[in-house]
Amino acid sequence: MKHLADIGNIRIINAPYSQKQKPDAPKRKSLELQSPNFGFVKPVQQDFVRNPRLMPMTRCMVLMLLGWAGQEQPLETTMGIIAKKLGRSVRQVQRYLKDAIEEGYLFYSRTKNRWGYYTGIKIHLNFLALKPTKPKKRRKQATTHTADTNNNYKYKRKNTPQETEFLNKLNLLAVRNGITLAPD
Repeated sequence: MKHLADIGNIRIINAPYSQKQKPDAPKRKSLELQSPNFGFVKPVQQDFVRNPRLMPMTRCMVLMLLGWAGQEQPLETTMGIIAKKLGRSVRQVQRYLKDAIEEGYLFYSRTKNRWGYYTGIKIHLNFLALKPTKPKKRRKQATTHTADTNNNYKYKRKNTPQETEFLNKLNLLAVRNGITLAPD
């Protein structure tokens, strides 16, 4: 079954573009549309999305890294891979990383192999600043029906002499005070 975006006629409706290049159109309008890979980005805080001090591509890069992070693990990658995925140069990715560090959304360190050669970077995202924190909703517990409760007492003691003596004293105490005990 084809995805809706892959059907020819609907693709034109979703993203109309013309084969003719307009002279005043920006270069990005002539780029070919990418096929959908069905990736997604997890929910993020609005404060991060609406931060006016971030460069727009920094926001895109951090969102992409957030999608890569999975279970809030540090990412081991290279600036070249990030640059290739964003369609930017490595120098621009360095600027985006610096911008994100200044705002406190991530920090990174360079990784080395055992000979001391730099092999990439390890990015640690600040998930408290990026992901929304939901208060835990506690559901009020309703009372249970008597049919739902287990009336079987599993820990019955054996009739030892001490046990029978204690129960006899308890019965005498109940009779003396005019209390009727429920049968076992």
